[in-house]
Amino acid sequence: MRFATLAPVANVVPSSFALPQAPQAGDVALELHRAIVQNEAGWQRRAFDAFHGLVHGLLIKSLGPRAEIADLVGDTFVIFFTSAHRIQSPLAVRSYLVSITMNLARREVRLRKRRELFQRFTGGAPEYEQEAGQDDPKAKAALIQLSRILDDLSADDRAAFVLCNLEGMPVLEIAQVLRVSESTAKRRIRRANEHVLKRVSRNALLADYVQVRTERQQ
Repeated sequence: MRFATLAPVANVVPSSFALPQAPQAGDVALELHRAIVQNEAGWQRRAFDAFHGLVHGLLIKSLGPRAEIADLVGDTFVIFFTSAHRIQSPLAVRSYLVSITMNLARREVRLRKRRELFQRFTGGAPEYEQEAGQDDPKAKAALIQLSRILDDLSADDRAAFVLCNLEGMPVLEIAQVLRVSESTAKRRIRRANEHVLKRVSRNALLADYVQVRTERQQ
């Protein structure tokens, strides 16, 4: 099941944040899995080089362009390095790493919501707010706006939205990554899509940016 109605939302992500093509489940994954199983020297560096772009991109899309991304990338790979020996098939290397990444992203979303609740009670401003940078500032501003819209979603719905609409994963793979049933994954995606579509239509900056990017691609 695909959710094509939200395809234009993917245009919000600037090209500098776009995910590179994931390594194919072929020689690269086979060689890396063999190196992991045999605990060859340097396999961690090879894994980092192969999948850093994937992890970084998923975290950017899940959490927005915020300062702690580098730390979360590091956390993701530390967990991967200490548990990769559990992977039983070369085809599972990428999905295992994606699962770790999204678990950390969901944890971070929950922590942010708790921090925001504390700041609401104490009157403090969110410490992670940032202005758009000089590199394609309109694109980055739009991405920040999208991130704020996603802030209203639960951590689980947000993860499902990112994997479906920004990463382009099929529902079955999303269910496997998030370790839920396919029907649960569909329900989370549908709920997130309805929320985002409604909010995007009310956001002048985001709606304008999506329209411009869509027209350029036609």
